[in-house]
Amino acid sequence: MGTSKSFSDTRHAMMPNWGDLSSAITTSCDSSTLPVEKKKKILGNYVAVIGGANKAGRGGSKIAGKSGIRTAKNIGGFIGAFTSSGNNLRETLENTGLTDLQNKSVSDVINHLIEYCSGTASTIDEVAAKEATRKLLEELVSNSESIDEMEEILSNKFDESSSEDIIIQYFGYYIYEHLDKWFYEKLIKQKNQSDCNNLFRQIKDFIFESLRSVQRVNSLQNLNWGSDDADKLIKNIQQDILTVFE
Repeated sequence: MGTSKSFSDTRHAMMPNWGDLSSAITTSCDSSTLPVEKKKKILGNYVAVIGGANKAGRGGSKIAGKSGIRTAKNIGGFIGAFTSSGNNLRETLENTGLTDLQNKSVSDVINHLIEYCSGTASTIDEVAAKEATRKLLEELVSNSESIDEMEEILSNKFDESSSEDIIIQYFGYYIYEHLDKWFYEKLIKQKNQSDCNNLFRQIKDFIFESLRSVQRVNSLQNLNWGSDDADKLIKNIQQDILTVFE
């Protein structure tokens, strides 16, 4: 939380509804427990800033959404390839370009998959997408100590959760990372680290608690991840998620 560098962008003040979001974040940064209505206001203002659930969810916003769609499709493609291979992680990794697995650590594999799924990152949206990928993968497999153990953990995880659950989890991190990049470092200077950590911890918890209400209606089984259907499904999921906060 708050360990990555935030980004200064003079265009923020020109964004519609930016002042409402900035005010909601700044006035909530203290040691208190935020009421639900304040947390709803923060996330509602976030969705307004990025252009609304329909526009941003389907990749029509210049602020957020496009990088999330692209990365989520790549994550879905990786999951699909892993499960269709009979949960053979080595084969799946080789198909993503990681061909020399000798002496590779779990961290090496995670870093490779981050690059594979997200690519280079120069804009705030791209960085948010990449950091969300990192957090998702670390949550899934960082406790493993070898590729074999990583394979076992992923096999168990995908038995317990659908591919859609993982994609929804990714978008939760993606939303959180935008708010972190926009505000955390600035607030550290204005407030203090303890209050900032308190605020962002509550925002993160609220995001993931809220995502439990997202209906799991999109079948991602046997999906061609390079197809228009895959693109449509990912956009549907992102729009559904943003609608929860709108």
